[in-house]
Amino acid sequence: MYAIKDNIEFDERLFEHFSSEYTRLMLSSKNLTDEQIEQLVYGRLQIEDSEVINEAANLFNVAKRENRKVMICGDYDADGICSTAMMVDLCQRLGFVTGYYIPDRLKEGYGTKESTIEAALEKGYDFFILVDNGVSTVEVNKKIMESKSKLLIIDHHVISELVTADVLLHPDVLPEAYQSMCTSGLVYLLCLALGMENDKMIQLAAVATIGDMMPLWNYNRQLIIDGLKSLNHSPLLQFAALLDKNVNEYDEGLIAFQIVPKLNVVGRLSDRANVNQVVKYMLSDQKEEILAVAEIIKQLNLTRRQLSAKMYDLSKSQITDEKLLIITHPQFHEGLVGITAGQISKETGKPTIVLAQKENSYKGSGRSNSINLHKLLSEAHEHLLHFGGHAQAAGVEISNRQFDEFSRFMVAGVNDLMEHLDDDVVEVLRIEPEILTLSSIDEFERCSPFGQGFERPLVFLKNVTVKRPMHNANRNFSKWLISVGNQEAEVVLFSNTDDSIRNADSLDVIATVTISSFMGRRKISLMAQKVAKSHGN
Repeated sequence: MYAIKDNIEFDERLFEHFSSEYTRLMLSSKNLTDEQIEQLVYGRLQIEDSEVINEAANLFNVAKRENRKVMICGDYDADGICSTAMMVDLCQRLGFVTGYYIPDRLKEGYGTKESTIEAALEKGYDFFILVDNGVSTVEVNKKIMESKSKLLIIDHHVISELVTADVLLHPDVLPEAYQSMCTSGLVYLLCLALGMENDKMIQLAAVATIGDMMPLWNYNRQLIIDGLKSLNHSPLLQFAALLDKNVNEYDEGLIAFQIVPKLNVVGRLSDRANVNQVVKYMLSDQKEEILAVAEIIKQLNLTRRQLSAKMYDLSKSQITDEKLLIITHPQFHEGLVGITAGQISKETGKPTIVLAQKENSYKGSGRSNSINLHKLLSEAHEHLLHFGGHAQAAGVEISNRQFDEFSRFMVAGVNDLMEHLDDDVVEVLRIEPEILTLSSIDEFERCSPFGQGFERPLVFLKNVTVKRPMHNANRNFSKWLISVGNQEAEVVLFSNTDDSIRNADSLDVIATVTISSFMGRRKISLMAQKVAKSHGN
């Protein structure tokens, strides 16, 4: 449900920094703190000293003196892959003998396993670095420490019990500026402390931060700005080769939609490929090898999209009036359940758990933008085999015999938490078309990067005149050329709509505002979430 907001009160603190009515209105709607305004205006943060980061850096000095061999144990998503590649690169440049391993998502599941540690110990590895996992691998950590090996854990997942390690590098033990960072961002802080940062490291950290949808404030904002600057100056071939076409500029949207899904796909479809090969890909300096592997990854991503579309279609019939959706089907692929959960949750506005059916259990992922999913799952732990993750994204496994009880518990729990859900609304700013100009939008776009915690606001334009429709035969794509003030703009909608709207003379539009560019010509572009035939003012 959308709630149209009129007459937003302008935040006078913005006036000395921003000149256009459009930018002032967009930012006023966000109720920014003084610190957030300062970050938008001045950008850079002073690097804060951290005792924990210094301890982690010193652990490398100790390990080097003791001639230890490093084993890096990672995770299979974009952050896990990037942080593993970063750590391997760092350790190799520091002169360590270095091995690495990321588990098979489908056969082994999340987190470092005791069998991996036992095999590494037999090969003489005695300095273990767990990246993007570790805070929940209690028995593994105990085994490492009992072997007299060194253990560094770099993780950002929720800590639910005491973590045993020589050093734990986690946002919870760092200064405020670093408290919403993903693992790759934490590894980059370690690189800074060791004086080992470079373009590869900042690009990997920025891509992972976008991929893990971390809040774009504090050091995350600076990290992404610096990473995009590096990408636009000299992008890693590994990233450039994953793009579907050549681009003039890397931005956070391009990374989120063109690069991150392809980094994730090998981990998701581990029945078809080995995610450890993606780490090798990220570390390679052989052009032919990089280009060849990139093509394999892109083809695998096409397969993923086909499978995901089928799962989405199967899921739609299970959408109910419940405030939490639990969806399962025998044909669901375990590696893709998180994608489907995200799609359904975004479409319905409801917390959604999508589960694949295994022989003796259900295994899947949940997504939520409204409740702390990890907290609710922790309260349901008696009905679970395993769970972990974050407030908005979590993994879960339930035994067959506990499934019905788990479902009842979760639905009841969400009902208690979200009695207001029926009244849940998305706020939309009503704006007059005349304030939309290329220069005013440019000014607001300079506040980028946009993303988690700092999204482009949704706007509502009423009764805009259609100059001409520009649709194609695909019913899931519509475009209208409209008049905005004294200039042209386009409305783009990526969903099915009927002919009465496609052929309307005037439209009511809810959209985010961007600028598109084609053949050197720039145009205001309204990326619509909803379009309706207008019935006047």
